Amino acid sequence: MSPKSFRARAARLAAFAVVALAFGAAPVLAQQQQPQQRQAPAQPRPAQPAAPAPAASTELPPRGTAVVFLDIDVIMRQSTAMQNINTQAERQRTTLQNDAQRQENELRRADEELAGQRNTLSQDAFNQRRRQFEDRVANAQQQIQNRRRNLEQSYADAAGRVQQALTAAVEEVMNEHEYQFVLPNSVIFMARSSLDISGEVARRLNRRLPTASMSN
Repeated sequence: MSPKSFRARAARLAAFAVVALAFGAAPVLAQQQQPQQRQAPAQPRPAQPAAPAPAASTELPPRGTAVVFLDIDVIMRQSTAMQNINTQAERQRTTLQNDAQRQENELRRADEELAGQRNTLSQDAFNQRRRQFEDRVANAQQQIQNRRRNLEQSYADAAGRVQQALTAAVEEVMNEHEYQFVLPNSVIFMARSSLDISGEVARRLNRRLPTASMSN
């Protein structure tokens, strides 16, 4: 194998193993479902801080109203626990990206150093060092993958705790005011805003779960 082809191969391995994974290491905001459901994020992507949502009214429909609705997106944006989780996730994602970039730089320097030794080493010695370098690339890839997986799972677990508290808050409002159905606004074609219970649910969610932490 010529120095040029080896160097190109090693660079491709390093780039694939570290850089590509680093930019895929961010957790996605957990997609909110109906309160009784729980779904973990399926694919990682960079989380963008959401602008604070205007506080929804906490005035509730009359007791015994047959059908009321809520806006889960609004509730999640007002959830202080979810805000905590998103801030932690973004911080951990940035740390992971920085670590992956540092590993890429180290691998690039090692690649250049090995390429410079091509003419001073025997074929056997050079092949051994090449295999060691490729093992190092594979180990870096596995490390980033493991950290990314742990980050995703930690985010999903924390978001699941918020969803459980949300379910409890909705059930509490529903039982206290004798509502028959609570629907997400995503399935409603048209409704009066006076039937929206999002503000009160968000208030009770924050009372039940003011903060939440991701495991490291």
